[in-house]
Amino acid sequence: MTLKNLLALKDGLEENNIEVRSQDVEVGNTYPIYGMITKFLDQKDDCLEVEINFSIKAKMVVPEADNVEILKRRSFEPGIFISEILSKDEGLEVKCNTVVFGKQKEQELN
Repeated sequence: MTLKNLLALKDGLEENNIEVRSQDVEVGNTYPIYGMITKFLDQKDDCLEVEINFSIKAKMVVPEADNVEILKRRSFEPGIFISEILSKDEGLEVKCNTVVFGKQKEQELN
């Protein structure tokens, strides 16, 4: 992660008054995960597997190709990933149901 990305993450937390804390999670429960897509691992049909925060393996169902491109374009941008915990055995594995990114700045839209 570059210094620029770390600063953007920090700024996003401060601007939105979001407190980051860790907690024990339970398999089967759904939690918001604050972070960013750091790697695209696999894509088969409408199933996408990504890495969040360099360590969380997330599965997503993305039926529209346009939405996959949006996710690729907005990777390394802070977001909230509403995710069900699937496994904690070999790192955290989740099924991401919803992704919420912040509003893009005007200069990023052009």
